[in-house]
Amino acid sequence: MAYLDPQHTHKRLAGATGVALVHIALALGLAAGLTITYVEPSKPDKLTAFKVPIPPPPPAEVPDPQPVTETTNVVTPPVADDPVFNLGQLPTSELLEDFPPFEPTIRLVAPIGNIVPVEPPALAPRVAVPRNGPLGWVTNNDYPQIALRRGWEGDLTYALDVGADGRVDDCRIVNSSGRSVLDDAACRMITRRAHFDPATNSSGDAIAGTYRGSVSWLIP
Repeated sequence: MAYLDPQHTHKRLAGATGVALVHIALALGLAAGLTITYVEPSKPDKLTAFKVPIPPPPPAEVPDPQPVTETTNVVTPPVADDPVFNLGQLPTSELLEDFPPFEPTIRLVAPIGNIVPVEPPALAPRVAVPRNGPLGWVTNNDYPQIALRRGWEGDLTYALDVGADGRVDDCRIVNSSGRSVLDDAACRMITRRAHFDPATNSSGDAIAGTYRGSVSWLIP
């Protein structure tokens, strides 16, 4: 059989009432939190520039000029007297006795090592060189008349012996023209007209030499 305990019912009511109070307090707290107003701080006005005067720097201190003290004591340096030379008291002979006579001294320096004398450089030998030719030594006017009449022509080669004085000492026919008249006429004209600068040796001295040439006899 069921029954209702009044004490137990009273405890249940008290617990329900406490829970309700807690919920009411939480609801009031939330409502109070949601109704908090935010006050925005006021914005400052625009900044205004102020000119602050800067005081000028203090003037620099100038030291007082020191008084100039005039010096009255002037020291004059001593001046030596001009020397007096009296050369007329002694004769000239006595003045010269104090100086020994001048004698030049010649010193011979011994050579260092063996000195080889330097010889002058050798010159290249030179052959005899024609001074006035060979053109003009033999001309058309020198053509022998007998060779002209008979129509003789020919080429010859000659050799000359030239002395140290540049003159032709001898003329030899090396290759004949085939006509003795033409060979003899060529050597005779060349010996008479040819002049040379003589040949020289390695020392540059004039010596005897030789010269070779040729003549062509052609009827003009």
